Amino acid sequence: MSANRLPEAKKPQGRLETRTVVEYFHPREHAILAEYFELEKKLPKEAKPIDPYEIIPKDAVWDEGEKGIVCRPGSRGEDCPSEALSNAVARIALAPIRTSLPVWGTYGDRKVYHTRLEENANRLPLRGFHSEPVLALTINWASSGPGYSWPESYYVSWVPYYDRYLVTASLDSPLDEGYLDLAIGCLSDKATVEEELKEVIQGRWADFSLTGQAWQECWNEGIVKDPWAWRSELWSNEEGGQ
Repeated sequence: MSANRLPEAKKPQGRLETRTVVEYFHPREHAILAEYFELEKKLPKEAKPIDPYEIIPKDAVWDEGEKGIVCRPGSRGEDCPSEALSNAVARIALAPIRTSLPVWGTYGDRKVYHTRLEENANRLPLRGFHSEPVLALTINWASSGPGYSWPESYYVSWVPYYDRYLVTASLDSPLDEGYLDLAIGCLSDKATVEEELKEVIQGRWADFSLTGQAWQECWNEGIVKDPWAWRSELWSNEEGGQ
């Protein structure tokens, strides 16, 4: 071989993967988001015939990376379309940070297991935009033992095309509610932390205030100036205060 001759290039093995980049959302995602935000008038034509509440079984041949995020069955073995829709909306918004969300894990038989293992392994759609969710607040409802906390993180995500802020709640286990992530409210672009966001998060807490169960710890204040003040409006200090 001549000293100045280029080495023979190695031929690629197998087919190169090609991915579809969608500007905003896939048709089924549009159907889901428009239903949640009550903005059906913004539905693209191709999304109008789609049932936003249709739950796609986990064993169905559906590539979320290529066709979009869809409603999935919950972990409790029962189909609840409204909760499945709420979860799908949350997963669409939280996709850019899904590996940073609350997670519970364990190790056994030389294997690591965590509650987001399957979900984080799935491909995500490629979008023409990137909207990073902002952490609003992370609390711990209680610590039932070493390594057994019950965290809940709230994020605010800007959803383009629909021009809404979405508020989500993320858990580290689907045991209580069937899903790890849920949409809990939406805000306009003029919303404030101490009014509209506070109302949405307190609305979530109100479901638990009836039982007297106050959250015990604040792990990250996020963008909330005084989460304990928000808490005291629903629970007295005697019920597990700061």
